[in-house]
Amino acid sequence: MKEELLNKIISVAYGDASLKDKISIYFLAKKDGEVKNLLNEYKHSANTTHNLGFEECPDNIIEKVTNSINSKTVQSKSMLTDIYSIIFRRPVFSGAVLGVIMMAVISTFIFNRPEIKQQYTKQQIELADEQVKQSFALVASVLNKTKNTVEKEVLTDRVSRPIKQSFNLVNEYLKGENKNENIN
Repeated sequence: MKEELLNKIISVAYGDASLKDKISIYFLAKKDGEVKNLLNEYKHSANTTHNLGFEECPDNIIEKVTNSINSKTVQSKSMLTDIYSIIFRRPVFSGAVLGVIMMAVISTFIFNRPEIKQQYTKQQIELADEQVKQSFALVASVLNKTKNTVEKEVLTDRVSRPIKQSFNLVNEYLKGENKNENIN
């Protein structure tokens, strides 16, 4: 018998198998007598194991388990362990300590902000004012030159003159004074 089938029979007997495995093993047990006998044996041993109480367990096993569990705990009492147990084992106290720490940090940032004071002398203020006026005058002169260039050169020469010529051609054509023979 394969080990995989044996593992499935054991898990069905102990009640740990999936529904699919339970159904497949029960159908196989109906067909095969050997599987049925194994399933019944493992069910019987599973029932006796589940019914085994604490007092029926041998004392030496209980002592070994107890010793292995207790060997990991620290039995020494010190002030540091007492403080640790007070702070971290009680959630209310831990929350209160955390709240006090957070309030201290927040109040430090709120009340102890360094004030930035920049003192400027009268000469520095006058120099900055003069520089701002010069920069505004420079920007204004550039904008005025650009305005004049756009109005005089671009609009009159490049935009309005071709539009005027095209209107004149349309008017001449509509009046019948077509001097250009290529338009008809």
